[in-house]
Amino acid sequence: MTTPVLDVAGLKVEIPVADTILRPVRGIDLTVHRGETVAIVGESGCGKSLTALAIMGLLPRSARLTSDRIDLTGESLSGASHRRWRQLRGDKIAMIFQDPMTALDPCYRIGDQMSEILRQHRKVSASAARERSLELLNKVGIPSPEERLGQFPHQLSGGLRQRVMIAMALLCEPELIIADEPTTALDVTIQAQILRLLRDIQRDTGIGLVLITHDLGVVAGMADRIVVMYGGEIVESGACDDVLAKALHPYTEGLMRSIPVPGETKAGETLGFIPGVVPRQTGDLTRCGFLERCPYAHVRCAEGPIALRGAGEGHMMRCVLPADGSGRDPTAWTRQPEAAL
Repeated sequence: MTTPVLDVAGLKVEIPVADTILRPVRGIDLTVHRGETVAIVGESGCGKSLTALAIMGLLPRSARLTSDRIDLTGESLSGASHRRWRQLRGDKIAMIFQDPMTALDPCYRIGDQMSEILRQHRKVSASAARERSLELLNKVGIPSPEERLGQFPHQLSGGLRQRVMIAMALLCEPELIIADEPTTALDVTIQAQILRLLRDIQRDTGIGLVLITHDLGVVAGMADRIVVMYGGEIVESGACDDVLAKALHPYTEGLMRSIPVPGETKAGETLGFIPGVVPRQTGDLTRCGFLERCPYAHVRCAEGPIALRGAGEGHMMRCVLPADGSGRDPTAWTRQPEAAL
């Protein structure tokens, strides 16, 4: 098998706060191959974005990053210097941020921001950088690209700003792009356009794509593999079709049951729900992190941390339930879970 574009093992993030330490990312393993789309899904607060920022080398100064391995196209980045990270970001790895209005500098014109990225990583003239910027704005479907280069971010709509972010990510033809909820702030029509654009670009360039989202509908149409995160851990992973057709972890199942199914969900029918919120991630895990919200909770769930285990070819789950999906009450997600202890 070819060398993965991204190979991460044992990724952990710790953030000292007041009299304790937050552990929002607890030992993440992740691989992405060329031309592959890996979706990371989960509720807000489960560690998706911090995982992405850790991979990009963009964590807050107070955060502590440890890992067994962070390899980008075969190069080890464990302990890489700040200067090396600056050389890689925008060149070998790029990120499309959730809110382009805060990611783009409001004080500089679009053309200046794009040219700066290209000239920092490539020895090109100002005119060549402008031509490349025009080429990418055309490629992402921005009308009147010449005019857009001279505009400020606030003069563009949300959809156009997101397209500019995609164009900026593609400037140096990176090996990997991380898209952090790239369609959250957009209306449904623009969302579809942006997702189609990402899919077309990946087909044409063969880049690896990490898509961070909480929208399983987006995942179904984009991803090759799914990684489900909860409480800073991976609780389930596998091929997209396998996980969506047969979710094995109760958390993944809860996410699936909370979505109305066209043609199947009847008007007025009660949807499933996941009670409670993601717990604050402090201290060491001494039991299943989903215990207090799980309708299938069992005393075994409190006997220690739950290991990630195989549940089929390429399918992994972090749960004590049988991997065949048996022993589950189909009405469990319409009521509060009973105490397991």
